[in-house]
Amino acid sequence: MQRIILSIVMLSFVGLFISCSSPAEMTEQQDDSQKKISNYPSWYPQNEFVSDENKLFAYATAIDRDSVASIEKAKSWAVEELKSSVSDKLEQIRSEAVVEYGSESGLDEAKFLMALRKVKNAVDPLVETGNTEAKSAEGYESIYGFVEVSVPKDELIKRIGKRLGGHEKAWKAMKDSKAFSDF
Repeated sequence: MQRIILSIVMLSFVGLFISCSSPAEMTEQQDDSQKKISNYPSWYPQNEFVSDENKLFAYATAIDRDSVASIEKAKSWAVEELKSSVSDKLEQIRSEAVVEYGSESGLDEAKFLMALRKVKNAVDPLVETGNTEAKSAEGYESIYGFVEVSVPKDELIKRIGKRLGGHEKAWKAMKDSKAFSDF
């Protein structure tokens, strides 16, 4: 019985030691890898998602042993970031529009909510790749890929409207809301 208790106590200490030491090692590794990128490209902003008057932009970076592969990975991540950011922004607009127009606008109906969550798929066909760059990681045999992707706002809004067919009243309320001007 004492052996079992002793074994359990020892395993607990080992588990505690491992769980406490791993995050520090991960932080150290992250700091080292961040130092290895000599310079981010001048066009690469601090934010992963940026909006201007005509376009929505997303940025990402990835690492691989090959420059083409690192850029392709970064592009894939940037597209996912763009889709996620569009979805989040539309939900934020919808929430504010419900407060502005109330339940009779149809903005809080379950079917509309489900359709709105699927709207992020309207992004894919419109994605344009902008700036790309590959940089070697100093001291490693790895390449960092940096990518900018964008979608034109006006075309995206049209595609969203088509995808929300059957929910015209709610979509019109969203577009007419004060919050939509930030899209």
